[in-house]
Amino acid sequence: MAEETQRSGTSSDRMLSVMDLFTPEQPEWTVEQACVAMGQSESTVYRYFRSLAAVGLIFSIRPGRYLLGPGIIHYERQLRLSDPLIRAAEPAVVKMAAEYAEQGLIFLSRIYRDSVMTTHEHRISAEPFPEGAFARGRLAPLFRGAPGLALLSFLEVRTVRSIYQRVDSGDAEWLAFKRRMRAVRGLGYAVGVDDPDPGVLHVSIPLKQDGHGIAGSLTVALASGPDNAAAIEKSAALLAVAAQEIALQARKDAPE
Repeated sequence: MAEETQRSGTSSDRMLSVMDLFTPEQPEWTVEQACVAMGQSESTVYRYFRSLAAVGLIFSIRPGRYLLGPGIIHYERQLRLSDPLIRAAEPAVVKMAAEYAEQGLIFLSRIYRDSVMTTHEHRISAEPFPEGAFARGRLAPLFRGAPGLALLSFLEVRTVRSIYQRVDSGDAEWLAFKRRMRAVRGLGYAVGVDDPDPGVLHVSIPLKQDGHGIAGSLTVALASGPDNAAAIEKSAALLAVAAQEIALQARKDAPE
């Protein structure tokens, strides 16, 4: 039974990995192209395509050629309406955004696939802010920038070390990152300037949840300048208040 479950899980993982093939650079795929990319037989990949198409995650725009499907939008809407962190954070994020006059973004991030990914963002002003490494839905480097650093700094060190060894290498670099985490724990928030986005200041705070560790991070993104001290101080204070309000709202929303 254990071996059967393992085989099933592996097959499911491979089927879902089909979704990773569809990118802005190559949005359209055939079964034959996917066979080559995945190293799987045509019958196996065809079965994957058929299953994904049945639930609308991919669809055939013309015979034999597939794109990502509208089913993704359906599940994305369900996520926005049902994710407890997004629901708890929205009032605090809107309130916080009103404290800024400049352009910028406030966004929520979670760890996903050894990366950090923004799951919700709120534009501070009507003016657009440059899309960077932490654009919503993009897999961003977990060990670069404030959003990931704020998350990792409040996890167990051995857990972070395990992730680090999977995605990076080098004891000297690990020791330097460990010192950065210690500094973030002391401050309560993380700061990134031009890291990884040139010209952008990120200030991030962890979002803690009762009994469940770290739920994610909340970040303010602003244009960086020659003197960021005032912006960092203001943002850190606002983020601390927002994090408390989000935690309180999450407790109220939690099922009894």
